[in-house]
Amino acid sequence: MEFEDTAPLARPPLESESRRRFVAQTGMVATAIALGCTGLASAAPSKLTSGRALRVGLLLPDARAYPLMGAQLLAGAQSFAAQANSGTPVHFTPVVYGSHPQQAERAMQQMLSAGQMDVLAGFVCANEAMQWAPQLAEHQVPLLVGDAGANALVPGAQSPWVLRNSLGYWQAAWAAGRWAAQTLGPRAIVAVGPADSGFDHLPAFERGFASGGGKVQTTVFTRSPDGTSQLDALAQLVRQTRPDLVYALDSGMRAEAFQRFWSRSEAARQVPLVAGGMLGEAMATAALAQRPAQGARIWATRSWQQEAGDAGMAASSSAGNPTPFHLLGHEMAQRVHAAAAASGARGLPLAQAMAAAVLQTPRGEVRLDAGTGEMMAPAYLQGLHLDQASSVVALPSVRAGSCQGLCEILGSRIAGTYLTA
Repeated sequence: MEFEDTAPLARPPLESESRRRFVAQTGMVATAIALGCTGLASAAPSKLTSGRALRVGLLLPDARAYPLMGAQLLAGAQSFAAQANSGTPVHFTPVVYGSHPQQAERAMQQMLSAGQMDVLAGFVCANEAMQWAPQLAEHQVPLLVGDAGANALVPGAQSPWVLRNSLGYWQAAWAAGRWAAQTLGPRAIVAVGPADSGFDHLPAFERGFASGGGKVQTTVFTRSPDGTSQLDALAQLVRQTRPDLVYALDSGMRAEAFQRFWSRSEAARQVPLVAGGMLGEAMATAALAQRPAQGARIWATRSWQQEAGDAGMAASSSAGNPTPFHLLGHEMAQRVHAAAAASGARGLPLAQAMAAAVLQTPRGEVRLDAGTGEMMAPAYLQGLHLDQASSVVALPSVRAGSCQGLCEILGSRIAGTYLTA
């Protein structure tokens, strides 16, 4: 596999800190792309022009909440490329599109118009991307979406031209809810950050919790609309009501603030915490470098068992601590490579091969459900407290039907790509 230099959006007068960190992290020389003009501006030509190589346009976000997300997705793809020494050559052209679905769509349209890509892949809104299917079909170029999976796919909107390989956050939330009700008790308080409240992994937890015999007593925000912390009010509510557990969702800097709050709060000694989404990933990662929490009972959802998966992705992180975005980039490259090896064709046969590929990845077996297009993969709950440190609960895979109406009623309730704004 080969990688071209990253082509970002035309730079604003003052280059953002995240853009500078992105370019520094990847060690690439950026070439400009002006998304209102025709074709890619100054994009380096592919070194493999004989048609033997599969040409992949990699759509990477410039995410404010996670400035290094694009670099980590790319590093994950590169880590798989370093291991894939056989099969059809695959050549990646990374493009930084911005942070909004409309920017991703413009980048997609421009790459299609240039006529230089056989496949597009990237971190974009899956439900928004389904609407791009007619354009993809016209150009005979499939799109592989790699995202967090915080939203369920809209039923009936699937297209053979758009595939999704996600982290499965809404399914993990549903499974964690069912486990929590059956293991910790039937009464829960849900604490959610503003950036996470509009996505399906929140009601998915509630539905999963109800399926296990539980009921969410109340849902509170970790921050008010003006940004004021509401965590002290959460602690007071816990003291007053003594629920069986607190389930928390948060991301970005607010996830870091929640970790600090919970580590010093008396509430942590009173009730168990189940942390989901990016908060769960962050708390589990932080726990690897710390002593297990004493007194506090904490469970965190994880995409993969890091100890088991680190060897395959060790080269993807200079810090030696791969993130979920490294994992996602690794799997996207692996799915494209597997499809190219199995199909040997372009267009719809290649899309069908990507959909049919069953991967063995650092998190286990990953496949796409033929009926719904949803990703099917293991998810885990990791114990972070003293008496359960390093203990791992394997959560069952959750099919779209398990959401019990969630997908039909609440699917994709918010406009935007989770974690990029």
